[in-house]
Amino acid sequence: MIAARNFGNTSPLARAGSFPVYASTVLAGVHALAMVATALAMASGAEWRAFQFSSAAVCGHFAVWQFVTYAFVHPPGLLFLIELYMLVVFGREIEKFLGRRAFLAIYLTLLLLPPLALTVAAFAGFSAILSGSGALHFGVFVAFATLYPSAEVFFGIQARWVAICLVAVSALQSLACSDVTGLTVLALDCGAAFLLVRQMCGRKVFPDLRPLFPARPPPRLRALKRPDGPPASMDALLEKISRTGIRSLSAGERARLDQAREELLEKDRNP
Repeated sequence: MIAARNFGNTSPLARAGSFPVYASTVLAGVHALAMVATALAMASGAEWRAFQFSSAAVCGHFAVWQFVTYAFVHPPGLLFLIELYMLVVFGREIEKFLGRRAFLAIYLTLLLLPPLALTVAAFAGFSAILSGSGALHFGVFVAFATLYPSAEVFFGIQARWVAICLVAVSALQSLACSDVTGLTVLALDCGAAFLLVRQMCGRKVFPDLRPLFPARPPPRLRALKRPDGPPASMDALLEKISRTGIRSLSAGERARLDQAREELLEKDRNP
């Protein structure tokens, strides 16, 4: 789907036939089994709320296991399938680019950061209950959008715009319902995903927004040429093609690519 760069162990853990199994795939399978277990517990009347995160239970009864188990409490629902899709597809691309250890580090950070913050807030009198992995897996998509902002995902819309719109709508939903816990967890997971990926890629924490609205160069300004190669601006085009495919090029960029190709062919014909 997207060209990967190796910064660690990026090969699949195993293969199920022709399907590669990554760490994100294994995590999705665990969450799917947890949904089945939650449904059976709810149907039989067994106790399952003890696995939710409760700041009162953590502070009063040292229920530290809830720091992890809350994310695996999944009442059945269609939205859960979207979560699994985000984890399998977008988590795989993060893992292929940054490596398995980096992906797991991001995942564990997004898993543990919200309950840690809510536990600290409990000492200030703020009580919270948290269950499910919606914000966690949405954070995985935000990490993907940070890594590949120009990748076309849903209906050809770039990942950066999809992430911004989804974050805004989710925040408005939490505000409308006065869901302070949900808004806090959303901000923590999305913010942490963005900052971690920027740091791991060696990019500035706060990117320059000018490339989103580039100014057109003067008509007579031409790209500088190397002594023995195509224009220097071709590097940026080749980088863009490797990330998002040749279809993402604009008409002007395609024209520059064709021009460079013709110049190289002409040089080969007339050495």
